[in-house]
Amino acid sequence: MPRPLKRPEQPIDPYKAQPLPLGRPAAVYYRQSSEGQIGNIMTTLQTIDMIEHLLHQGYVRENVAMIDADAAVSGTKKIRERKGMSQLYDLIEAGQIGLVAAQDVDRFFRDVTMIETNLFIDACKRNNVQVMTPRMVYDFAHPVMGSSHIKMFREEAQRAADYLEYQIRGRLVKARHSRSAGGMWSGRKILPGFMVDCRAKVDEQRNPDFRKYKRFDLYADVTLRYFQLFRENNGNLYQTWRYIEHHGPYFPDIVEGMVPEGFKATEHLDRRSLITGKLTPSSTGLEYMLVNVAYIGHWIHMGAVVQWNNHEPIIPLDLFMYAFNRLSPTDFHGEPNPNYVPYRPWIRHDKAERTATPPTYASLVYTDDLPNHPHKRLATIWSVVADKYEYLLNEYPYRSTVWKLRAFILDGMVDEMLLERLRDTTIDEAAWAAALASVENVDQAEVRRLKAAIRQAETSKDNIIANLGLLSNAEMVVRAQAKFEQADGEIVELKAELNRIQSGKQQSKSLADARPALEMVIARWNDVPPEEKRALFEAFARYIKVTKVTRHTKHITVFWRDGSTSERSTTHKARGYFWDEAELETLREMFDSHVDQWEILRAFPDYAWRSLQERYAYRYGNGYYPKHYAGKKPYNRHTRWQDTAEYHAEINASQLAVSGASTDRPSRLFCASCGTSSLPRSGSPRATDGASGGRPHRRR
Repeated sequence: MPRPLKRPEQPIDPYKAQPLPLGRPAAVYYRQSSEGQIGNIMTTLQTIDMIEHLLHQGYVRENVAMIDADAAVSGTKKIRERKGMSQLYDLIEAGQIGLVAAQDVDRFFRDVTMIETNLFIDACKRNNVQVMTPRMVYDFAHPVMGSSHIKMFREEAQRAADYLEYQIRGRLVKARHSRSAGGMWSGRKILPGFMVDCRAKVDEQRNPDFRKYKRFDLYADVTLRYFQLFRENNGNLYQTWRYIEHHGPYFPDIVEGMVPEGFKATEHLDRRSLITGKLTPSSTGLEYMLVNVAYIGHWIHMGAVVQWNNHEPIIPLDLFMYAFNRLSPTDFHGEPNPNYVPYRPWIRHDKAERTATPPTYASLVYTDDLPNHPHKRLATIWSVVADKYEYLLNEYPYRSTVWKLRAFILDGMVDEMLLERLRDTTIDEAAWAAALASVENVDQAEVRRLKAAIRQAETSKDNIIANLGLLSNAEMVVRAQAKFEQADGEIVELKAELNRIQSGKQQSKSLADARPALEMVIARWNDVPPEEKRALFEAFARYIKVTKVTRHTKHITVFWRDGSTSERSTTHKARGYFWDEAELETLREMFDSHVDQWEILRAFPDYAWRSLQERYAYRYGNGYYPKHYAGKKPYNRHTRWQDTAEYHAEINASQLAVSGASTDRPSRLFCASCGTSSLPRSGSPRATDGASGGRPHRRR
């Protein structure tokens, strides 16, 4: 095939500057070195003014991207150590932009080694990307001027690095360190309880306390009380902090007139109690305060004491040393503290030493018991006291325990419901087909919801970028940036959740091939490892919900993928302390009224007859079983409601009323009292787990 001819290219004038690539998108790079600089005039120059400059050059707003992820990031860091610069570098390498703009070259780099600068120049040259500042447009790929532009860009970057190295670090920072090493305040955060004397002269004389700490009464009294509370709480830091959060004392908000003229007090405190909304230190901040030797007059520089008795102390020495020796493993000289007496040394034991089996269904158990946090996932913890794993419901903000449930109890009940589900599903062809369909069409509604949420978040990002050029207030720009980052984080989380749900589509094929194996699993259910049970559960079910009914009773619901549910309830098998007053009163009335044994068992289906007698004995019988009871009692003391003939009669009667019941399936029993269904039991009745043999001891 002959080679086709092409249109001759127009010659390029090697001495003429190339026009801006208006047909390709552009990016504006923004960077500030510290949080204190965010929102100042440089922020406006780097964002709003740079975008306006590009628009005046002929760009349209939709083709200008704002890269502002490097707020409070040093220019000395490498490309991959800066999120915004890394994003910009990837856009250049992908050829997605034709120009990148910044307020100055030092916004890109302050690299002393020039390694990262050269990498950036090479990427721009290879991908024909121009670099714009308000004073210069660098075209590294220009046939004649490219080498000159590269040299000019390097010189600007080198000049920025030299300024940082010699002017900032070599002179300004060195002078600040020299002042601080001499015991003078050099601009760092002022310790709560002190203020700095900024008067160079007093009565026309040199001030000997110039830039030194002085007592600030409003905060010093509060700080002194913190040390006293720590001692009153026997050195328990967390308990002290909890008390301060709820009851104070709190640091007052500083308003004009509180600080004497010529003095400067702390301005960095902004953490507020989640209970009262008043100024308090965090738990970590409180710990740092309790070991800071500045409170007894010593001065610290670079982590070491450099000036002893530098200023007036505000905490008595004995009170300070009490806190210091309980929190600091090192002494004032950095050596091991011989008087170190921690409140309670924490020893984290190896998980391999735990005797209990880890929770099978961790991260799959939820509850709606917190009105402000519906569908809250339960935590799984190891109880050192009980030597058991537990599912725990905590309430924000202080992780207080709302209720907890032993893991082996919940896992055992879910295992029973899962086994019944497997039996029913493998026997019934229709149920098996429905199970396959439910897994194959995994949460399509949830998938649609997540995709819609992703589109909405991306639209929100686009709107923020589109409106950024219209903003003229620096604070509004900062808020827009925060909303942009928040939307970006939401997109990442939503995509991760979407990938997790969509990955479940691969389960349908494996489930279809697993039917013969499931029959073997059912036959040898007690030998199935917990991780395999969890895998089966995730194939058939969505999640587990636990609801607190009473202090000792929890209701467990399993939500299957086909839309149906299974339910169980668990009751703490302990003596009368865990019973509600209403339940105890009902038990007393039924015994005193001589209600037949089977009716009492039906009212309390989770307990054996012996357990009910024990509760009556310890509550109302002075340690003795109810001898006066004259109701019909045909069953032994180990009998539960599920073991009685009346229970099976009710179940059979309810089954006859159900239409369409399959005759080739094992009969399922329905408990009218607790609302649960189960397969018929075989064998002799057995006692409850919490019951103990023998007659209860007489109360003394």
